[in-house]
Amino acid sequence: MLPPRARPMVLARALLVVVALLAQPLGSRSGDAGAGDLHPVVLVPGYGSNQLEAMMTAAYEPPAPACAGAADQRWFPLWPNHAAMRDASQVPCFADQMSLVYDAGADDYRDADGVATRTPFFGSARALIGWDRLVQRLEGMGYRDGETLYAAPYDFRYAVAPPGHPSAVGDRYFRDLGRLIQASRLNQGRPAIVVAHSFGCALTYQLLLSRPLAWRRRYVKRVVLLGPALGGFAAGMYALSAGMDYGLPNVTRPTMLRLARSQQSALWRLPTPLVFGDRPLAVTRTATYSARNMSGFLEAIGFAEGVRPYLTRVLPMWEALPAPMVPVTSVIGFGVRTPETYVFGTDGLEGEAEVLYGDGDGDINMVSLAAVERWSEVEGQVFKVVRLPGVHHDGFFSTDFAVESIIAEISEAGESLEHIGAIQILCSSSVKSQVTLGMPDAVRSRSDGGWTSLLS
Repeated sequence: MLPPRARPMVLARALLVVVALLAQPLGSRSGDAGAGDLHPVVLVPGYGSNQLEAMMTAAYEPPAPACAGAADQRWFPLWPNHAAMRDASQVPCFADQMSLVYDAGADDYRDADGVATRTPFFGSARALIGWDRLVQRLEGMGYRDGETLYAAPYDFRYAVAPPGHPSAVGDRYFRDLGRLIQASRLNQGRPAIVVAHSFGCALTYQLLLSRPLAWRRRYVKRVVLLGPALGGFAAGMYALSAGMDYGLPNVTRPTMLRLARSQQSALWRLPTPLVFGDRPLAVTRTATYSARNMSGFLEAIGFAEGVRPYLTRVLPMWEALPAPMVPVTSVIGFGVRTPETYVFGTDGLEGEAEVLYGDGDGDINMVSLAAVERWSEVEGQVFKVVRLPGVHHDGFFSTDFAVESIIAEISEAGESLEHIGAIQILCSSSVKSQVTLGMPDAVRSRSDGGWTSLLS
């Protein structure tokens, strides 16, 4: 395992490696004979799918004497946190160090006092958690970590903000992710194939919108979105109501609520009015909450301090879903029972809820997964949908069927002729394509006309 490095140093070293490779004769580079023909791939993980490290500074006041790392001021693994998994006395420490603070005066999020965090191994696939099978398959095709294969881990507690609102951590990640995508093009001038999962899809999408169209078309070959939730999902509301325990033992309700509500990214999970409309999402004896009255829901669960950042920092970013105008493949699971409506009893929003289910991938509702399909009607937007029956939201990297489907889309993207001029020709009539895969012998059907994917 490489020693942890600060993000700027890692990015600089990655750029130097790529430049050094370009200076070598093609025949002297490592990898398979066909590796020189590969478009670089940039992997953007979902929530909780990369490592985080923390260090306690002299200003840190531990909530309990047992809190590790409070005195030695050394970097240690914050996520995954195996110490808290094994020892319940470490849970308060983890919760305190993992929580963020929203500074209303600065209108931005930050670490708790005395806590410093970072995302190790930026640029390398070794930063990822749960992506091993996909990475191994890519390496078998000739991809090499740090040469043609890159990863963009981030501090998933954070997000970004709309213009006019500060977002120090999110803005830094967008800067680094943009530079990584640009640097990957140094592979013989080939633009990158960006593969994003879950929350990574939302970040990738917002990054594309924040960049000029000329930049997108120059540096991005195709975006492959795995389980995109660009409209939020119903379970995101329940997490703010009930809290998050990260799979840890004996977590108290106040601790779970702090973990859930302090994070900037938590508000990004909320269903958006654009996608969910007036669908009932949380129901009590006296009220029904939909995406259109999310402020009322936040106040009802006792999270009134979340209303301002939701209205000013989150909602404006999701009032529309303009097409990114680079080729996109959306890969989604379906046919899995997915929470759709939470019905609360006598205890109201603080009690246990009866769950009504609908279609989706087990976490993300179908209405949100399908929200990107409106791009198929946009003139000039290359778009494709791949539907995987029975694949859960966290199952894209755990079954051969799903992994091979992703590999097929990456391979197809690398072989296609989607350069800038070709995009305009292929999409001039806004034709589209949809592929539905069966288990495991895929039966592919396609419409006539061709093609129609926080932060320390």
